[in-house]
Amino acid sequence: MDLIKSRSASWPLSARLLRAFSRSPEAPDYAGGTVRNVGDQALSYVFKTVPGFQEMIRGKRVLDYGCGRGDQAFAMKRAGAASVVGYDPYPKFPQSVPGVEFTAELPRERFDVVLSCSAFEHFAQPERELATMRELTGGLLVITWAEPWYSHSGSHMNFFTRIPWVNLLFPESSVLLVRSLYRDDGATSYETCALGGAVNRMTVARFEQIVGASGMHVELMRHYATRGLPLVTKIPVLRELLTSASACVLRPS
Repeated sequence: MDLIKSRSASWPLSARLLRAFSRSPEAPDYAGGTVRNVGDQALSYVFKTVPGFQEMIRGKRVLDYGCGRGDQAFAMKRAGAASVVGYDPYPKFPQSVPGVEFTAELPRERFDVVLSCSAFEHFAQPERELATMRELTGGLLVITWAEPWYSHSGSHMNFFTRIPWVNLLFPESSVLLVRSLYRDDGATSYETCALGGAVNRMTVARFEQIVGASGMHVELMRHYATRGLPLVTKIPVLRELLTSASACVLRPS
């Protein structure tokens, strides 16, 4: 602890203030949705944000695009998918089992349903990733993601501090200084945070623009307000600050 105090003594006031309102570096990370949505709960976020998702995948061949540790892939098979392929270029998944296959190589075949869950805000080139998913989609493309850039947790720094809108209240350099106490990856910007923490500053408006330019038919587009606040997702500016999740269902035109 004395080493931490010495290290932060020369920090700007904003960084020292944020440090004061953050957890101890020795304490475990504050739990987020990704940590909770595992095992039997792996699809709870998808079911909440995409109405009828289980029927969409029943009896279908599904691709989990950005499958992470693979919990969702297994859950979709249990939910009735005929087969599931989990793709992630940064392998963290277990061994493949009958009906569920994992790969770090981009598949070449098309799938009945392609799912991208809790990944769109992390893609370095979201337009390119969407175009790739479109090529892999023979039926439906489902995208659901959380924490737009201007939302209360848009910085994705809530693993060490409970302060909302950190990226709006504190300079980026100060946030990264404090983050360095918890993640030793040398990140110099939000985009360069490692360990799955990089964000692309995706906003609700930008998401709509990217989807609108994709050439795909939008069957569903929904934005979910923080704590279910009424109407705020319809009001400019407020919807950026108070939207906690977005989802859409697309079909090739």
